[in-house]
Amino acid sequence: MTEKLSNEQRHERFWCAFTHIRVAWFFVAFCALQVFNSWRALDKPISRPHLTELPFNVLIILIYAPILWMVLRCFTERFVIGIATVHMAISVVSWFAPGLLVASLFNPATVLVRRVFFALWIVAFLLSLNMPLQSARHPYIELDKIPSGVGNRGLLILGGIMLTAIVLGALLYFIPLQ
Repeated sequence: MTEKLSNEQRHERFWCAFTHIRVAWFFVAFCALQVFNSWRALDKPISRPHLTELPFNVLIILIYAPILWMVLRCFTERFVIGIATVHMAISVVSWFAPGLLVASLFNPATVLVRRVFFALWIVAFLLSLNMPLQSARHPYIELDKIPSGVGNRGLLILGGIMLTAIVLGALLYFIPLQ
């Protein structure tokens, strides 16, 4: 009989960046990339997403972000997911209400939003630098043997959903709508 894992056990066993070195380096790389992207976009107006990007942003905000919020339990992980979700939500709001965040460099709200996200990504990057150190110092050691199919099934389903979303996004991006 297979054992049912709680969200906390599943997080600790598969996703925790503080116990798995590869997940920790992924978070560090992601935060570093977002710091660079935020710095590069610092003096540019907030761009509205293209019509083909809009459904994927809404899908990520409404479906994937809550799933990741349930799976990822540590503060730093949730902080990164929260920043990314709010950033995508602001782009979706700018598409539906373009008058709210006017695409202008002289709009103080636009400048403030860009600078706040730049500062938040710097904080997330600095927090994520602790993850590889902690994961090297305290790696996850499996105490009891549970068949590998129990945890990998959910990971496989999540990977399939993400791969499907990426492939559909790439198809819609590279194939123009007629």
